[in-house]
Amino acid sequence: MATLVAANLAVFVLVAEDLLDGGGLISHDEAVLAWFVDHRTDLLVSAARFISTVGGFVSLLVIASLGGLWLWRRRVHLGLAMAPLLALLLAGLAATVAKHLFGRDRPPTTVHATTVTLAAFPSGHATDAAAFFLAGSLTLSLTVARRRSTQALFIGAGLLLAALVGVSRLVLAVHWLSDVVAGWALGNAIAVAVVVVLWYAVTRPKSPTPTEEPRK
Repeated sequence: MATLVAANLAVFVLVAEDLLDGGGLISHDEAVLAWFVDHRTDLLVSAARFISTVGGFVSLLVIASLGGLWLWRRRVHLGLAMAPLLALLLAGLAATVAKHLFGRDRPPTTVHATTVTLAAFPSGHATDAAAFFLAGSLTLSLTVARRRSTQALFIGAGLLLAALVGVSRLVLAVHWLSDVVAGWALGNAIAVAVVVVLWYAVTRPKSPTPTEEPRK
């Protein structure tokens, strides 16, 4: 799991470096944006707006809170039940800080299909969605799923939902491809780190107190 966190953070750093020198993934941003703008339809734009709304921070905050309460009522440890919510909050904070640090301009407003604020890099929607959906799918895999096939289904669904949210921002032409990829990487890293740390904290054996003797 530590390798996954490191790999995703490495992707984020590499894209950030590309942003500074204009090479790598950044060099494909304009072409990808033009492709999405040229091929989008009214139906796709409407679908993208819906997905972006559902995948926005406020909507995910409500879902994470209700989902955490549901898991807790199923006798999942409160700390682990709140893992998706914590991942979402940390992702929102990380994305906001990064936006202020990089201050990247968004695509031209003439191609925007929705209203946006703040800077472009990284995509807040992609970061939040990746953090929440992956943390949620990992948490469900650890606490609810019993079969490996079900666990794989949960994780696959989480990754797919995060991908849809990121792509919706490209359809709406409010982000560059590199913004979305960096957001996915940052969100994934946060999700895995939060779930692993909380799982370890909840399940690790407790050390005997000074008045207790270790069992032989």
